[in-house]
Amino acid sequence: MAEARTRHPDVRFQFGALPELERLADGSFVNVLCETVIMHLEAKRVQASVRKLLALLKPRGTLYLSWRVTEGADVRDEKGRLYSVFAPSLVTEVLSDAAIELNEKRVSASSGKIVHRIVARRR
Repeated sequence: MAEARTRHPDVRFQFGALPELERLADGSFVNVLCETVIMHLEAKRVQASVRKLLALLKPRGTLYLSWRVTEGADVRDEKGRLYSVFAPSLVTEVLSDAAIELNEKRVSASSGKIVHRIVARRR
């Protein structure tokens, strides 16, 4: 985070752990970016995490969310990172009251893996 603050001193950066994000106040952000993070959570923690990310937004705020799609069974890489399997409906159910502006799967140019991306605006 130090590098981000050095490069962008006018932007507020805060750290928190999903799903609680205890130090972050609900309704306090215009934009929330969660890029390829929820795939590292156990599936049972995905909905609570997305619910909290959405709650962080001010009305009309935008959530940018993506995750690498893992098929079959949960796997861990050589560093021990979890790549969990979960249905996209776990995410879209939580976002049912939001306006989903983008909901797509694409192959990542950097990893060659399928990435699911959603952009949702809080009402």
